[in-house]
Order: sequence, then structure tokens, then C-alpha cells
Amino acid sequence: MINFNEGKINLGGKNISVASDYDDLSFLAEEGLIEKREDAGGMYYYVEAEADGMRFSVFISLRDKTIEWLLLRWLDRPMKSWDDVSEKAMTDEYRLLSNFVKKQVGTPPNNTRIGTRTWRFKWGQLNLSYEVRSFDVAIFMKPR
Repeated sequence: MINFNEGKINLGGKNISVASDYDDLSFLAEEGLIEKREDAGGMYYYVEAEADGMRFSVFISLRDKTIEWLLLRWLDRPMKSWDDVSEKAMTDEYRLLSNFVKKQVGTPPNNTRIGTRTWRFKWGQLNLSYEVRSFDVAIFMKPR
């Protein structure tokens, strides 16, 4: 369960919060609730979460042992390969995710620009954005 208003992802009996740190995430990885991964960009954590029947991949990036950002991508998106990609499919996904976030949060975005919508909270901000050149639609949760 994803709770944008509180900046939390519920993993059953435990939560990932935007205020979680390296020790919290390491503990969750040891418990098998999240995965610790590494790529060319460095170490990060990964988990899949659900909200309103929609499944998301959640990538958690750290800087100085605190969460820098969480990146959420819709797993059941219609654009699964480059054969499925179109500007219409991307803007349809952006609208669908925008409506999803509005419903979850209960308010319209605080700021709207072409390709980006931003909601502000006590814990930080949530950005929904799309990039036409890469056909990417993503939700970023960035703590203060």
C-alpha cells in the first residue's frame, strides 16, 4: 500500500518512510521485505508495491545513508516494449497516473507545468512527470 500523504509504503507490518535511513532499509532487506541491488550507478533498494489495484516498482536511492528519492513506475503500463510506444500511449498513461495520484492524495497538484505535476507535503514533494524523448512516465517522491 502506498500512502502519498504520509510519504510511506506499507510492506505488511512494516513501512518504508521517506524518513527511513540506510539502517532501516538494510533491516528490511535482511527480513526479505525489500531487495538490495547494485548497478553501474551504485547501490539502491527495490520493492514492488500496490495501491488501488495498481502495481508499482519502487526504486529507492540513497545519499549519505538517507533516502534521496523514491522512483515509482507502473508495472502494468501499456508500453511494455518499444513496439508499444507512442506519444498517445505516454500521455494516456500520464493522465491515468495523474488521476490516480489526485484520488490518493485528495487534492489537485500544487504546481502544474507541461509534463510535470507537483504535490507538496510536510515530508517533501511528489512529482509526476513524463519525458517524450525516452517515453518515460514516473512518480518521484523526494523528502525535504
